[in-house]
Amino acid sequence: MKDFLIEEDIIIEEGDFKIGESDQQHISHILLAQKGEYKEHPLLGVGIERYLKGDNTINRLRLEAEVEKQLTYDGFNVKVLDVSDMSNITIDGNYLE
Repeated sequence: MKDFLIEEDIIIEEGDFKIGESDQQHISHILLAQKGEYKEHPLLGVGIERYLKGDNTINRLRLEAEVEKQLTYDGFNVKVLDVSDMSNITIDGNYLE
């Protein structure tokens, strides 16, 4: 998927918004966002920080379910999701077109 690219702020290149592959950017934003941060979609957001504070099996299983639910809600087809190592989450898939 192509969209505006954002780092700390939207990227401007040659006087215009930079557009590029944005799948990873969208996934990162969804993982970091708390529910309610997207006003048009108040149920979107994983809020991953609260899951990372506790390193137990219940948190890991809840995180896995929440990540899959939120990415699917955003139109992402999750093929592989591995949260066995909470410091290195693996997500593979693609956005449905």
